[in-house]
Amino acid sequence: MIIGADFPKIEFRLFGLDLVEPNAFIGDTLILAVALFFAYKTHKISADQPFYKYWKWFFIVFGVSFFAGGLAHVFFNYWGVPGKHFSWYSGIFAVFLIEMAMISVFPLQNWVKNLQRIAVIKLVVILLVQTIIINTIDLSVDPQKGLIIPTVNSVLGLGLALGFLSAYYQRKISSSFKYLWISTLVLIPNTAIQGMKINIHPWFDRNDFSHVLLITGLIFYMIAITKRGQENTLNPIQE
Repeated sequence: MIIGADFPKIEFRLFGLDLVEPNAFIGDTLILAVALFFAYKTHKISADQPFYKYWKWFFIVFGVSFFAGGLAHVFFNYWGVPGKHFSWYSGIFAVFLIEMAMISVFPLQNWVKNLQRIAVIKLVVILLVQTIIINTIDLSVDPQKGLIIPTVNSVLGLGLALGFLSAYYQRKISSSFKYLWISTLVLIPNTAIQGMKINIHPWFDRNDFSHVLLITGLIFYMIAITKRGQENTLNPIQE
């Protein structure tokens, strides 16, 4: 185990290419598979209601984002930092989709449009700031700086949408929403794991540890969505 530093990147050759970090690609591909399966399950619950549509697209964007991130890890010797840009931007958009899903069922329907506008403005600002950072800072020296804005966006967006709103909805709408704020507790250790660089083994480093927590979080999302879908026949979500 190493704390405060990273293991040397695992290197391997395939088809004459010098590739790195196969463990990251495996974890990211697993996240893609789980996310696409949950997107399919969510679509089966409802293809029309905004709550489920936003969640379905979240799973799709989230999964593709991590798969792209896995490719960026493997091909880092060829793509460098620019190879990570897509996963950074799509990760920001994935958070926006969760925010829109949660806003769509806000009990005070006359507030929904204004809350959606705020979410859109926040998305635009975050994307602009991320673009400024990419174009003004030499991220080749420290690629982790490119993750600062996506990370802040995730903490802020998920904290409000899955922390605050889900606890509020648990009281006002349904107990099924409790699984969403529980998911935020599951992901809290991720901050320490990444910030302190807690690496258990070269084949199970801090990123792999994070993948396990993220998949667990996705499972809690799906539990909440499924339970809400079961309740929805008796207590339908308003369009």
